[in-house]
Amino acid sequence: MATRSDMIDSAARRSGFGLFRRTFEMMMGARERQARRFVTAYLASLDAETLAGLGYEPEEIRRILRRQTAR
Repeated sequence: MATRSDMIDSAARRSGFGLFRRTFEMMMGARERQARRFVTAYLASLDAETLAGLGYEPEEIRRILRRQTAR
């Protein structure tokens, strides 16, 4: 899955953004990946009933709970 940072990194290289713009985009990409790790860890700590209550589909719940047991 392509993330925002992947798309911006390649776009930044093509269009020749300046040093500060590239640095900013790299920092934003790193924060995005960090936030994704935090959210994934939090979701993995929830039980199936809570995830279903939050609107997750059964397949998504299985994938999230599988990550929990993989640790």
